Parts: sequence; C-alpha cells; structure tokens
Amino acid sequence: MVTQERRGKIDRVISARLKGLVAVCENFSNPHNAAAILRTCEALGVLNVYIIEELVPFEPSRAITQGAEKWLLLKRFRRAEKAFAELREKGYRVYAAMPGRGAATVEELPVDEPLALVFGNEKEGVSEKALGFCDGTFKIPMWGFVESFNVSVAAAISLYISARRRRESLGAAGDLSPEEKEALRERYVGLSR
Repeated sequence: MVTQERRGKIDRVISARLKGLVAVCENFSNPHNAAAILRTCEALGVLNVYIIEELVPFEPSRAITQGAEKWLLLKRFRRAEKAFAELREKGYRVYAAMPGRGAATVEELPVDEPLALVFGNEKEGVSEKALGFCDGTFKIPMWGFVESFNVSVAAAISLYISARRRRESLGAAGDLSPEEKEALRERYVGLSR
C-alpha cells in the first residue's frame, strides 16, 4: 500500500522528469564518479542515463548512489555504436565534454531540442571513437589555474545548467508525455511498496 502522501511525491517528481536531456557515461572506472553522476541525474530530474562499457564495467558505489539509480532509466551498452545509433534514432543532438579550442560553452548548447551530454573516462576523457559520433564538444568556462574538473563535478555543473535552460525553453518543469508519465508512475509506485 502506497500512501497518498507518497503518491503526491511521486507525481511531483514525475512532472519534473526530463527525457530530452540524457547523460552518457563512457568507460567510467571510478565507482564514486559513476555513483555521483547517477545521484546528480536523479536529483536534477534527468531520467535517462546511457552507459557505455566497452573497456570497463560501470559499477557505481551503492554507498554514494543511496538508491538513486532505481529511479532512473539506465541503458547499458557494450558497444558505443549502438548507444549513439539509438540516440540519433530518437533525435538527440550529441555533445562531448571536452575542454579546448573550438568547444562551445555549456551555456551555448541547443537545449530546445533533445540533447545528450557525453562524459568520458576519468583519465583519457571521451574516446576518439565516441567523439566521431558527436555533433560537437562543449566546455565549462574556468577562470582559475586548473584546466579541468573531476568528471562527476563537470557532469553536475553541465547537467544543472542544461536542465535549467531546457526547462526555461520548455516553459515547463518536465517533458514527458501523459503516456510516459503514467508508465513511470506505475514503475515508481511499484518501487515504493
């Protein structure tokens, strides 16, 4: 039995879920970074996370996620080609977090259409292979001496800015259809029992 209060919370959460913003995690090796990104996505209402595990398995620390992953739709791929083909089929523009010359700032990304942000391995960054599937790269402007953020911090900043801008563009908190909301409601009620 799920209380009315819990059903109200579920409805509030669902109304703010974004399907038009996706996080893509490529070959993460650090369980803390993997977990932090999942937790960030859930907190910001980013519903879908695409996980590419070509080189290393994605194994988030359960102590860090605190169960956030169960409220997300995780899609795991052993091959990058399949992940990016699915994103393209669904109409997503794809941008990789890659500081450097020629990269757009995170504030310039096209949030008025479906957008996928790709975050790469902690040491090597986004792979050349994955970059080949991207529409472009983006960076977070920095004014200090350091030249990069930890991947989980970069993801948190980028996803926060993009989610806020997407909501402003939509004029709404979320972008799920009534049918998608109902399906998610059934899932969340089941998880709440």
